[in-house]
Amino acid sequence: MNKTALREAAVGCLAFLLVLALAGTAMAQDSRQMVVQKVEAMKGDLLQMSEWLYRNPESGHKETQAVEMLTGYLKKKGWQVETGLNKIADSWEPILEKAWKMKTLPTVFKATYPGQEGGPTIAFLVEYDALRGPGGKAFHGCQHNMQGPIGIGAAVALAEVMKARKIPGRLVVWGTPAEEIPPPVKAIMYDSGCFKEVDAAIMFHGGDRTTYRKAGPSGMALDAFEFVFKGKPSHASSKPWEGKSALDAVILMFNGIDALREHSEPGTRMHGVITDGGAAPNIVPERAATVWFIRHFQRPYLDMQVKRVMDIVKGAALMTGTEVTITPQGRYDNRIHVETLERLAFQYAKQYGAADPEEADPCPETTAGSTDFGTVSFNIPSLELRVKSARAGCPGHSQEFADASVSELGKSALVVAAKVEASVALDLLTQPDLLARIKKEHALLKGK
Repeated sequence: MNKTALREAAVGCLAFLLVLALAGTAMAQDSRQMVVQKVEAMKGDLLQMSEWLYRNPESGHKETQAVEMLTGYLKKKGWQVETGLNKIADSWEPILEKAWKMKTLPTVFKATYPGQEGGPTIAFLVEYDALRGPGGKAFHGCQHNMQGPIGIGAAVALAEVMKARKIPGRLVVWGTPAEEIPPPVKAIMYDSGCFKEVDAAIMFHGGDRTTYRKAGPSGMALDAFEFVFKGKPSHASSKPWEGKSALDAVILMFNGIDALREHSEPGTRMHGVITDGGAAPNIVPERAATVWFIRHFQRPYLDMQVKRVMDIVKGAALMTGTEVTITPQGRYDNRIHVETLERLAFQYAKQYGAADPEEADPCPETTAGSTDFGTVSFNIPSLELRVKSARAGCPGHSQEFADASVSELGKSALVVAAKVEASVALDLLTQPDLLARIKKEHALLKGK
């Protein structure tokens, strides 16, 4: 895939698309103004929700109060709400049960505004789980307390405009819990069919910049595995030759992966920990276990890299005469950014007063983590809106970042972001050519 050609094609049609989206007909401008006014009218409610979530943080899969509060607001606005995801894709059932002793996802929710027949389906994705801090105390160090109010505010405002203007289409707010902990809930939801009718997905994430991303991938695709080696115990002093050390297998696996690093692309990350190294030094370890994350910026290369790691694992077992059990713990895809969609949102962010807007960096990201939103954006044209909600350089996953969400900057960012999300979704609903172009760019970037 020629990324330069794709980027030139996207930039070539950019001026036309932005004129189409930001100018439009008089009716489109009137609808957009109405959306902005409705978000402004809800500002007090949205800020109150964010403050409440900030003061009542709940970690992944425990967000019962958050779900009750957010869905309660949607019900009062006339939305159809379903709570819990009871049918999990077969491939994820054993992983979820092993990780969390769960067979369902009780803190998922789906809120639907059916709208009129015809038109696309736009999904607003919201997160509300908090990080697990020191001593197990939860805190909103990733500003997820803002995401629910932003997505809900945008969706409710847009639904009211759709009803008043008789705009066809369908809106869905998906509540997506436990983003901060594996296994990846959005990937489970995708494989379980939650987003199968969605034409485009929109969400917000806090940060220290107002910007957008260039066309292409970002973030890291990730595969997580647990490897459990089983050997044969024996006395480590009197007859060690009768034993088969599971710990030796783990150590050989570590050494093999270290050797593989030299022959891996710079974008590769492979990091693991030993979770069980044996019971005592005078016993040849019968059991040893290790958990690994294997990452790369592009899914195809990661898939190849995983195969190489598996060969190393099998080799370690063969060299030590042990057996190995391999348990997948989660799969994250890298994000795909459609520049037309990114730039459209950035223009609205500037128009609505987002703090310190900056043009995107000319070079792609070279360091990044992994997120379960990657699976959504890899498969569906998606926007992860970035509006500055903390000071430049403020570290993510910190108490300072959490506190910034309820500062004046954070409050302003919340209202701006809700307006941007609603305006972008309105354009996708009312401009079929724009949505078609975005889908085409996404398919090219994915490699179809």
